[in-house]
Amino acid sequence: MALTDLRVRTAKATGKIYTLSDYDGLSLFVSATGSKAWHFRYSWLGKQLRISLGSYPEVGLRDARVLREEARGLVARGVNPKMHRQQKRLAVRLAGEYTFTVVYEQWLARRELVLEEGRQSTLEQIRRAFRKDVLPALRRMTVHEITRHHLLEVIGRIEKRGSLSVAEKVRT
Repeated sequence: MALTDLRVRTAKATGKIYTLSDYDGLSLFVSATGSKAWHFRYSWLGKQLRISLGSYPEVGLRDARVLREEARGLVARGVNPKMHRQQKRLAVRLAGEYTFTVVYEQWLARRELVLEEGRQSTLEQIRRAFRKDVLPALRRMTVHEITRHHLLEVIGRIEKRGSLSVAEKVRT
């Protein structure tokens, strides 16, 4: 029997843990204290596993069913939903660590090994161009967020002020 929104809302603490089942592996876990969480049960490599889909009321019945369908789709494609979630969280964390500024500083450190220091050196020209034109526009963006449009916008601004040689160096 499928759950209804009324049944989910009125599920109360009984002093014991219990579960209200929906269908296709979705269930509402009710703790002894009355907190509620959505779980999806699935079979993976011959084992019964469970993944949490969020807490009620933050995730309502309709949203929980959508999340369940996404997880079922992953299982059907041969992807473990629990591993998929962990990989997504790791990717988000790593993306946050790889802002344009961080990658630029790492790249510049490598360039410093082969380029000479000096007022008119290529190294100083790189620093000046990035400090003036590139970093203000891209500083906080992650390298995964930056698109061709962002880069063309930066180069376009440099070209507008007539610094074509700087625009060419930034482009390369």
